[in-house]
Amino acid sequence: MAESATSRAVTVRRLGADDWQAYRSVRLAMLLESPLAFGSTHAEAASFDETTWRQQLTDSAVFVANLDGSQVGSATYADSWAADPTEGYLIGMWVSPPARGSGAGPALVDAVIAHARAAGKRRILLNVVDTNNRARALYESCGFVVTGHTSPYRRDHRLIEVEMELVL
Repeated sequence: MAESATSRAVTVRRLGADDWQAYRSVRLAMLLESPLAFGSTHAEAASFDETTWRQQLTDSAVFVANLDGSQVGSATYADSWAADPTEGYLIGMWVSPPARGSGAGPALVDAVIAHARAAGKRRILLNVVDTNNRARALYESCGFVVTGHTSPYRRDHRLIEVEMELVL
């Protein structure tokens, strides 16, 4: 549970394939609000059919944060990207602007960490744009540290992505 000035409760749950409409809703919201922050565009995602949405929920562990009965964020755990079978990735992290600071962000990160631990992973990696100070601070508060690896951000090569890790 997270606390804020009004002591609202954040809950997080993993979505299954039958929750594809809930995932579609939060994913489209995140792509509208932060169009450069993710690997796909709103237009691309809006064109996905039900099968594609269900497959995304089958291929990765997608978590949604709820606050006061509304979906306010999402984070995804993926290990298909990892070259090392002991590693996993935190990707697609987003919390709606009104819910930032509510505890939804740490709750989503905690859900991904718990999932990785249960899967026997030893390390979680993520990438964050170096100018996204709020996200970096969140990840650092959850125990992630900078690895020293950087790369140009593929959606805007003027920006740099910083790799962070959490050793479990």
